[in-house]
Amino acid sequence: MKKEVILAITIGFVIGLVLTFFIYKSQLGRNAGNEILSPLANNNEILTQTSPAFEKSLKIISPIDQSISQDGKTTIVGSNSPLSWILIMGEKGEKVVQSDEKGNFQTDLLLVSGENEIIITAIEPDGTQISKTLTVVYSTAEI
Repeated sequence: MKKEVILAITIGFVIGLVLTFFIYKSQLGRNAGNEILSPLANNNEILTQTSPAFEKSLKIISPIDQSISQDGKTTIVGSNSPLSWILIMGEKGEKVVQSDEKGNFQTDLLLVSGENEIIITAIEPDGTQISKTLTVVYSTAEI
């Protein structure tokens, strides 16, 4: 049984790396046309600036870190740069979603009984990665 678990984890890790690589490469190609060229006032050099200038931050609205849930699933709600890829890894599965034009994203994630560590990684259009880790405890005990 241990061999199967190790094999499944290894295959999942490799698939995740391959998926991340292809997302990164596709975003590099897409961003090549998003540059603005503007001449400098004092000389003939050209200044390259990327646009638009969004604040690079991953904000998680729900769930709150260190929260307790009495439901077997939780809804991950947050925001990041528009059209960025969000990788969500939990104890019971992984999700890949893309933020909308405003940068918002939402998805459900199943929880295991007890402590659940949820790692949320945003891959922005320019290839920048931002990660946050949350802990959600799933318990059916009355509090």
